[in-house]
Amino acid sequence: MRRFGMRFLIFLQLIAAIIAVIPSSVHSGEIVIKPGKFDHFNISMPDKIIAGEDVAIKLQAVDAFNNVITNFGETGKEFHATVTGSASINPATFKSTAFVNGTLTLTVSDKVAETINLSVKESGIPIPIMSKDLIITPNKLSSFMIKGPRTAHAGEKFDIKIIAKDSFGNTVLEPIFGKNMNLIFKGNAEPKVDMPSIPDFKNGICSITLVSQKAGTAIVEAKDLITGSSGTSEKIEITSGPVNSFRVFVPKEVIAGEPFEVSVVAVDRFGNVVSNYSSIGSGIAIASSGKLKPFPSSLPAYEFVNGQAKFDLRYDAAEDITITITEIGKAQKGTSESIKVISPIPERYEITTPDSAVAGQKFKIKITVYNQLGNVIRNYNLVGPDVQLSTTGTGTLLPNRIPASEFVNGTAVVEVQYNKSEAFAITAGPVKTPAVKKVAAAPSKQPSKTVTHAKETKKSKKDKEKKAEARTLEITNVSLVEPKKKSTISIHIPNLDSTVKYSAFTETIEGKKWIIVKIKPAVSKIEKTIKFESSFVGNVMVEEDKKDKGAVLVKIEQLKPARFHVAKEKNTLVVTLKH
Repeated sequence: MRRFGMRFLIFLQLIAAIIAVIPSSVHSGEIVIKPGKFDHFNISMPDKIIAGEDVAIKLQAVDAFNNVITNFGETGKEFHATVTGSASINPATFKSTAFVNGTLTLTVSDKVAETINLSVKESGIPIPIMSKDLIITPNKLSSFMIKGPRTAHAGEKFDIKIIAKDSFGNTVLEPIFGKNMNLIFKGNAEPKVDMPSIPDFKNGICSITLVSQKAGTAIVEAKDLITGSSGTSEKIEITSGPVNSFRVFVPKEVIAGEPFEVSVVAVDRFGNVVSNYSSIGSGIAIASSGKLKPFPSSLPAYEFVNGQAKFDLRYDAAEDITITITEIGKAQKGTSESIKVISPIPERYEITTPDSAVAGQKFKIKITVYNQLGNVIRNYNLVGPDVQLSTTGTGTLLPNRIPASEFVNGTAVVEVQYNKSEAFAITAGPVKTPAVKKVAAAPSKQPSKTVTHAKETKKSKKDKEKKAEARTLEITNVSLVEPKKKSTISIHIPNLDSTVKYSAFTETIEGKKWIIVKIKPAVSKIEKTIKFESSFVGNVMVEEDKKDKGAVLVKIEQLKPARFHVAKEKNTLVVTLKH
């Protein structure tokens, strides 16, 4: 037991000796590690840069291990920052002293959606310290740019492009849905969307197909119903299509052999005036339904002005005819209403004789015939009666009857002789046709049938009046034909008949002078004011007469003073203004 205690004591002494030999551990002072030499700039910026909005870009001066050099201002360096494209940067030149705790903020501005390059160089060193591409995105939708053709033909499709734009003119690529688009058409043409629906925008662009059957001008306005953004196109001129037919306007009654005015209008298949006919047409052939040819029988295309030609025509036979106009070498044509060509009335015979002649010997006389207008009847050989010669003397003049066939261009030169030696004068006049006596019809011996017929006639008349009252006549269109000194306004009523009554008068309303045509019975299918491109006629309004039920007023604004008259033609009331 004692020995164990001794051994334990020795073990404790040995441990104490070992501990005495090992030196004690001591901590050193704190070591500060500073950033190394300037190596490059770190850049930080927003995820999205929007056109027109300033963006702050932070530069941090760092060493090769991306440690921020907080005392970068002590380096004494100078730098230049540049950007490409339409962008600007501020400041463009800066020194290291501008860095606060190793950080400097640059401001980049750009109104154009584009990719730009930001580059920073140290003064005197051509190689950039930093170069980075920045993507500028468009701002929010502000308006639309609408692009379309300058001209388009009536009835033919044409495309317009609607481009979404921000307030700086950049194309907006964000989704825009066609169902939210509203199109408004302005002008006197009438375009319509020729597709099932307006498509959605792709890459900021929406293409729409339009077509207008009516010639004139059109302006397209587009509006987004969600944002309220809108845009307007330039004026689009809708020109007429190719010639499809001709409209022929003639008087109802003319005198055979006397020139009368004919108006011819070239129109396309939609009824638009082909205003450039003088340059594209081949001219017209003029024919009649009668036994003679009219004069002239053709007209060159250059006689047309703005698609309309006015010329004098002559027809030499007294009969009812129509005038047919046909495109030379083609099939397009048009036919006039019926014209009643009446015989001229010989009102004056002018006789030229020699001062003297020998009894029983022939001498020449000249006879010229004038009509009720004081003009020579040049076709007298076709329409005139034979001429009876009379004298104031006691002798006999032979021949005393001159056949109408002897007249050439309204004048006959004939040889006559007189058998008395005396002074006398010769007079001429038409040969009178003996009157045919009319035989009175024998009175009817069946009074009961006559009475019954009268009753039936009265009943039939009442039925017709009731039918006329029941049928309402519709005013479907108003058109204008205007040469240099005359305007013809046609009021189209497809079922125009004798039941329709009309009157015309003038009235001054708010300082403007109007021609007002009252039509009854009638209703109007025209809802908006009609505006013609005319120097003489302004607005035309068709509206119900509030004072007279069943009547319609057609109001024609006069821009210049003019004489006017109204005539009823087939399916049309024609208002003619002469200036």
